[in-house]
Amino acid sequence: MYQSITKKLTLWVAFLSLLLLAGCAGKQEETTVAQSEATTETAKQEVSLDGKWKIYNLRESLESILIYTNPVDQLDGLLIMLIGAEKTTIASEITINGNTAEYHGAYDMNISFEAYYDTEFKDQNISKEEGLKRYQSYVEILFKKFPDAVGGLSEDKQTLDGTIKNGKVDTQAKTITFTAPIFFAGDIRATTSVLSDKPVTYSYSIENDILTLTLSGNDEIYNLPETIVLQFQKVQE
Repeated sequence: MYQSITKKLTLWVAFLSLLLLAGCAGKQEETTVAQSEATTETAKQEVSLDGKWKIYNLRESLESILIYTNPVDQLDGLLIMLIGAEKTTIASEITINGNTAEYHGAYDMNISFEAYYDTEFKDQNISKEEGLKRYQSYVEILFKKFPDAVGGLSEDKQTLDGTIKNGKVDTQAKTITFTAPIFFAGDIRATTSVLSDKPVTYSYSIENDILTLTLSGNDEIYNLPETIVLQFQKVQE
């Protein structure tokens, strides 16, 4: 009889021990998961706005600009400009330090011109030589008219390399303002007001290591609503 009771007690102790171990394991697993989630959340929070951000998803960024600058009957021209800008882009990056920002862009003028010529000059019976001269002059004048633009065409006129300085960062409003629009190859500018010389303000958000700039407004030519979205990825230094 005593042996039977002892056996039952032993089984109960073993069973309770298993429950205790299972509970500890469950708590340990929950703790590990919670710590992992906390670490992930901390990592997300630790991505600082300060530093260098390089263009991310270039094609999608260009599409969000070009879709508004070309009428439906000029979609072939849009595609030419899109492919040309993709091929010719050398650099497109933003550097942020506290409440200041700089945008640096560079692209190959020759490749860019081929796309620009096909959309702007080809049907006007203008030779490529003359078209290239006009394009180089136009790009340089356009870039130089902005007060905070530094750089321009290289001496051999093969590359445009420019920086828009003195950008203002407002961390409360989550905006970045440049006195000139962010630019890409082929006179592609991230603005809803291509005829305006006024500063351009982009709203920003950060998710993981991606900085997203958004600009919304009405197109000044067709008076249609536009939303331009540009994405930049944090450069690990």
